Amino acid sequence: MTSTAADLITAVTARAAGTPYEVVPTAEGLDLRIRLADAHWHGPLGAGGRRVVVQHRVRLDESTHRLTIVDDHDDLTWSAGLPVLSASARTEQFQGRTIRRSSEKIWGPDGQQVVDYRFSSDDGHRIIREPARALGWKERMGGVQLAGIVVAGSVGGILATAGIVVAALVASGRL
Repeated sequence: MTSTAADLITAVTARAAGTPYEVVPTAEGLDLRIRLADAHWHGPLGAGGRRVVVQHRVRLDESTHRLTIVDDHDDLTWSAGLPVLSASARTEQFQGRTIRRSSEKIWGPDGQQVVDYRFSSDDGHRIIREPARALGWKERMGGVQLAGIVVAGSVGGILATAGIVVAALVASGRL
């Protein structure tokens, strides 16, 4: 008996139970999401906030029993304050395949800890990969990863060619 996409989504949901991860079914498969930080703080002279969300976007091809995982990291930090009226925001977004480990602690102006997390992308990948393997699904690279490899290979090829040309010019005495 072969498994369906619904079987895999059910298995991943069961594997994620009891963890801080949330499984969100999508038209293409599922998103495995974790909110690492969602904090706001206020002090006598300002306010700030931090939001960090990581999603592992899983696309399922039921006909071939293949899946792709694309990691999506969204990180927003903001602050505003006095005595000089100021505001700033920083956002970072990454999409592709990552191996990321991080931890962070932030205390607000009142001394209360407002952010405290540890994260390893391996945990989310394992929640997806273990049930997938057990059900006979295979993983393949997504378009973002393939594009990265093509670009890296192209740049490497261009640099190697340029190096050979320079070496030939130096050897011939023309440079």
